[in-house]
Amino acid sequence: MVITICICGSFKFYKEMEQAAGILRKKGFTVIVPQPSHIRHGHKPEELKSKKYDKKTLTRWEGEGAFTHLENIRRSDVVYIFNKGSYLGPAVTVEIGFSLALKKPIYARAAVEDITVTNFIKQIVNPEGLGELLKI
Repeated sequence: MVITICICGSFKFYKEMEQAAGILRKKGFTVIVPQPSHIRHGHKPEELKSKKYDKKTLTRWEGEGAFTHLENIRRSDVVYIFNKGSYLGPAVTVEIGFSLALKKPIYARAAVEDITVTNFIKQIVNPEGLGELLKI
């Protein structure tokens, strides 16, 4: 059985999340990474900052992405929080709660500063270490 890992993290770390996913894929895991709106909808990232899109459109896009990623968590066996510098944004915090409710094992790249959330993290481990830890 191939283990599916769902990576959760801030889009400011998107390229690094994709690099981590590549490491895990090379070890034989199926890895899901959240997709930012510019990939899902085909616009350039800088267009978001230029206010080309109205708030209603942006809110809808963010909601679509968030609900899609919650379904990704549901389909996964393991959740990996890519919290570079211990950063957890509000969306990732929701994803941790959702993972917890589904009884998914949760691993993190870095220590979590919030003492309550710390209790939900099974282990702090880099992507290479996660691959070794989970290998069958």
